[in-house]
Amino acid sequence: MFRRRIQHVLARTLGWLPAQLYGVVVRGRHMLYDTGLLPSKEGALPTLVLGNLTVGGTGKTPLTERLVLDLEDALGKGAVGILSRGYGRDTSGFQWVTPQSTSAAAGDEPVMLARKLPHAAVAVCEDRLAGLERMRAERPELKWVVCDDAFQHRALKPTASMLLIDSTQPIASDRLLPAGRLRDVPERALAADAIIITRLDEIHGDLRATFAPAFPKDKPIFGTHMETDPLLAWPGDTRCANGDKTASPDQRERILAVAGISRPERFMDRLAGRFQVVRREAFSDHKAFTTNDFKRWKRIVDSDRLHALVTTEKDVVRMPLEGIPGLSIRYEPMHAEWQEPNELTAWLWKQVQRHTADSAGRS
Repeated sequence: MFRRRIQHVLARTLGWLPAQLYGVVVRGRHMLYDTGLLPSKEGALPTLVLGNLTVGGTGKTPLTERLVLDLEDALGKGAVGILSRGYGRDTSGFQWVTPQSTSAAAGDEPVMLARKLPHAAVAVCEDRLAGLERMRAERPELKWVVCDDAFQHRALKPTASMLLIDSTQPIASDRLLPAGRLRDVPERALAADAIIITRLDEIHGDLRATFAPAFPKDKPIFGTHMETDPLLAWPGDTRCANGDKTASPDQRERILAVAGISRPERFMDRLAGRFQVVRREAFSDHKAFTTNDFKRWKRIVDSDRLHALVTTEKDVVRMPLEGIPGLSIRYEPMHAEWQEPNELTAWLWKQVQRHTADSAGRS
């Protein structure tokens, strides 16, 4: 622990000057957009843009799913799409994402969303404006699009934007890269139409005072918490030992835990309360698993006489659709829930109505 603390202090100290230079570049870029020297325009479809100021996970993918479902309650199923950059994919340009897509072709998070929301139109494109044009042309039923991780994509002027802040890693005490985890300047939070505080406990105090005291009083701050669902077997048609597709936790079971996500220790520690976690393998976020990884896991499970490999919902997307022969695989689904769902629903409906009124006024 002491050694890790020393490494952290050194990283922050040595990274001070590069962080200052990075801040100059980032602020200069924002100034070019704010003054109109670089163009920013509305998309072909109304957009709800999600993003964060930090590197690593803040819960954007579960929140994307949650907001699609909330918008569908107002607009109807099939009327809401998702547009992502498709981080980590081997392809480029626009493409539709289906439940059968691979993470190499579309990125792990878009594929996961396509599998969880088969009724939603999911697409990837690094140019969000071009992607929205294609979505409108090819899916005329779409009324709104949730843009995952597009807060820094300044070429797109969002219809509404929501900034995510992880409650366990507040931005007020953080620094810009490489001295800290901030990939954007803290003052950019003021540009958001709303803030979402993620990974909260059930009981919380004043979110504004705790996490965003400078955020304008006329803009809302919403709280969310994550819910874990029962483990599922992979592939989806696999039956577990209990004869069901849902894997019931059994603390006597010995498992191998695998995760290639931001801060995998949270997932690993959660499993330790339900299983005997005999082996742990943690990888970098979006790690592309290889055939050698699959073979090694099979050897570990066989040699240590483990019951299963347990992984995350995002990681299982990077495993073969047909599974790994001879290896029992389970994964943990998660979903986000609002602390005050009625307040969020009212705000979201207000954004829809405001855009409708603005569109009518321009026509």
